[in-house]
Amino acid sequence: ALALGAAKPPLRYLPERARGGALARDKFEKHPDETRSEAYVLRAPLDWADPTGPSFNVRYYVDASHFDGTGPIFVSMGGEGTSSGVSCSKTAITYKALCVGVEHRFYGESLPDDGATTANYQKGLSVEQNLADTAAVVDAMQAKYLDDSLTRNAKKRPVIAAGGSYSGATCSWFRQFYPDKVDACLSASGVVNTIVDFYEFDSHVETALTSPDAACATHMHDATQALERLFAEGRADDVKTLFNATNLIGTPMGDADFWYAVADGPQMMDQYGSKAELCAGLAGLDDDVKSSSAPSDWDRATNLAAIIEAHYGPDFAAGCFYDSECLKDIAADVNSRSWRFQKCSEVAYLQRAPDTASLRSTALTLDALFAQCDYVFGKGTSDALAATNAAFSAKTGGAEPRSGAYPETSNIFYTAFSDDPWVEASVQNETHPSLPYCMTTCDGCGHCGAGVPAGMTECDDEQAAFVAGVLADLERGPQSLLGEDSEAAVGAVVA
Repeated sequence: ALALGAAKPPLRYLPERARGGALARDKFEKHPDETRSEAYVLRAPLDWADPTGPSFNVRYYVDASHFDGTGPIFVSMGGEGTSSGVSCSKTAITYKALCVGVEHRFYGESLPDDGATTANYQKGLSVEQNLADTAAVVDAMQAKYLDDSLTRNAKKRPVIAAGGSYSGATCSWFRQFYPDKVDACLSASGVVNTIVDFYEFDSHVETALTSPDAACATHMHDATQALERLFAEGRADDVKTLFNATNLIGTPMGDADFWYAVADGPQMMDQYGSKAELCAGLAGLDDDVKSSSAPSDWDRATNLAAIIEAHYGPDFAAGCFYDSECLKDIAADVNSRSWRFQKCSEVAYLQRAPDTASLRSTALTLDALFAQCDYVFGKGTSDALAATNAAFSAKTGGAEPRSGAYPETSNIFYTAFSDDPWVEASVQNETHPSLPYCMTTCDGCGHCGAGVPAGMTECDDEQAAFVAGVLADLERGPQSLLGEDSEAAVGAVVA
């Protein structure tokens, strides 16, 4: 998949809340060679439209261990989590590239001095602000690693950006918004279609769980309905305790928060290539009791809690991402709070229960998700989302990148995976010859390539050929000189 040569996708593509168990251990690559990279900071304005206003440090990493002075720049786009460094893929090493990783603003250590306040979010946390940071880092790298021969030949150093999931989307948008700074993008499961009412997420998982055995989807429906009956019987507090989510007892958003957590847990197993493990865990309960009687609702709840704990750790449902009280705290878990703000203010991807055949509780309505947004970030947040999201989608073109404000969009390679529930939020076919698309299909082929068998390399091979073609074309054709802001960008770099 995206890592080009790695057997598994990098751990940074897995949400931090999901890294406490078997899923992170078995399906993702930790990339220990990130220790070769060095950290730097870019002094960036809180709002790029107000360059003389407040500013803060955005962290980025550089791995020059394979760079011979002539290679391209490979940029790893920042995602919705802390960056621990950058590593060069096998392809980057082949081309003796300079490898750069930019931490997304408002994640990790890239925070204003007064923190993740809602006011700071409203002024400075958006996709376009992050893209402007990345562009400034690229300018700084072009200037710092300037090669006299490149200047004499009127060439800039080629830039290839890469990302997966949300960072796969920002990679695509970076190529759209800044085609003069980035020459190509490798977008794995890039969620470029910023859907507000994203009920298709649940529907896609339901379909995936019917193969190879339709009984799996039935078992998942049974588990959710068992939880709903226990809630209806007045045992909500007992159920939350069973899932170690006592923090959600008695809070205004506690029920909606809980339903979000217990939907996300099993559905992310499908998302990240662990469908077989989910189905085996659900089926195992029926196998255990089939000689006696059908499982009780409490049996099903206990079994689901055990599956979630094994794959994410004991604190998954109690985590800040699923606790609106915690998300209101500007210091408790900044990464979770920042991503929720992005969802509530711009990119959305709000995963409600579908009208039919829903795997998640029917209590998880769009209104319930809007209410969470308003509770955490203030009344009116959800009302503003529709207009902001529509304007952004119209600009980028969503699943058809050349249909928006950038009809000349080109040189983006999109990869997708059949079991991934984010497929409907992504490009779903080749929309133009300059925007190649490759789908890997198998039971267990998940988000960003998680769960893809090692022997299924067709899309990796096509992507490698795409990179070779882009770099060959750039070598043949004249390129622009460095932008006028390169000198200023060098001054913004602090060791």
